[in-house]
Amino acid sequence: MNSKQVCVNHTSFSDGVLCEGSRIGDADAFAELYRRYLNSIYRFLFRRTGGNIALSEDLTSQVFLDALDNLPHYHERSSFAAWLFTIARRRLADHYRNGKMYLLDEIPDELFGISDRSEDRENMEHLKQLLSVLDEEKRELLQLRFSAELSFSDMAVVLGKSEAAVKMSLYRVLDWLRGQWEAGNE
Repeated sequence: MNSKQVCVNHTSFSDGVLCEGSRIGDADAFAELYRRYLNSIYRFLFRRTGGNIALSEDLTSQVFLDALDNLPHYHERSSFAAWLFTIARRRLADHYRNGKMYLLDEIPDELFGISDRSEDRENMEHLKQLLSVLDEEKRELLQLRFSAELSFSDMAVVLGKSEAAVKMSLYRVLDWLRGQWEAGNE
């Protein structure tokens, strides 16, 4: 008996098709989901762990293992990205259950790619001061939108809120930051 191997390009498939393929044992389908979301999940966890590379890598691995194990329970009511970030938040919460969450303002400047220019350093210090005043929920909104690059609908699923509530909350935080930034630069 002669078997043929078929090479399939998974990059054009939707997340739903890839999830279904993964459920029936197509390892390449899950590999494509991994490739699509690895950087976003890692960046989110990296910022939430204060730039701890080893911890971020470990948590990222756990997130994808959890996703693979729980794929039969995933239903396309929400996007795969939202489901995956929900797993990431749970993994992070489990890790820090009795500990302190790292704050954005605790991440070293070089991890943000700040140049040696004094104006850039001053701006980063000003931003860190503003972010340090925000509560955890507001920082998480910023991280999900700008670090993880989630859509408002995906953020709503991850946070368990309506899309309108997420938008309003994020815009209020951004308006507050803008106002504080302008007041500090006068």
